[in-house]
Amino acid sequence: MPIILTTLLAAHTFAAAAAQKEAAIELTPPTQAAPAQPALTDDVIKKAVRETVAETPQPPPPLAVNPQAGAFRANSVEARMSAAFEQAKVPDCLHSDALKLQPAHIGPVKVVGPYSLPWVIAAVVRGKCN
Repeated sequence: MPIILTTLLAAHTFAAAAAQKEAAIELTPPTQAAPAQPALTDDVIKKAVRETVAETPQPPPPLAVNPQAGAFRANSVEARMSAAFEQAKVPDCLHSDALKLQPAHIGPVKVVGPYSLPWVIAAVVRGKCN
């Protein structure tokens, strides 16, 4: 019996809410039509293009400041040559880059510290370092 009463009360509440929603929809004023847009003519389009171009900032010409500033010439010739000579130089055996041309590793495991001494000796014998 209490379940039936609860169900009837809930149905009555939902029906009343739906009726109020329908009444609110009927009371809203009809929306006004949007004002007519001007026709797109050549003059209107030209004016819009001129305004857009005038608003956008103009970037400075890229080659006027530095003629070598480009995507492929970001580094100067001197910097590239210096890097190439540094990379091709034979390392010193007593510095940290002694094993640059002959890395010390056993399979996938890198050997470092005093355990890499046999590789340093091999690099000296092979002429991989000075």
